[in-house]
Amino acid sequence: MPYINSTEFGSITIDDIKYNQVLIVGNKVIEREYKKLKELFGTSHKIGEWEVVELLKENPEAVFIGTGQDGMLSVDKNIIEIMKGKGIELVIEKTPVIITLYNNNLKIGKKVNALIHTTC
Repeated sequence: MPYINSTEFGSITIDDIKYNQVLIVGNKVIEREYKKLKELFGTSHKIGEWEVVELLKENPEAVFIGTGQDGMLSVDKNIIEIMKGKGIELVIEKTPVIITLYNNNLKIGKKVNALIHTTC
């Protein structure tokens, strides 16, 4: 499973590789589609339906959503309901907090996916 080394405004380092904003699904690290998010929502502070589909892959026990350095990413109530309906623990926190929680859950062998927003 990917290990998150660190984050700073606009980037995240996973297994010593720097990314912008990511989805972590099982063993895969996928860059978020900034251009598509911007076209649909006018911002990357929203979560696309296709991203929710990705987060549900690999049958995670938990999904971690990092809302950015300042917590500006919004999580729609329907996403919360989808996770709840599937019995998946959903943890939503600012990105620096999520990184610690994600890594700690990996250490105890929990099957987790994540969406990490790295700006505001």
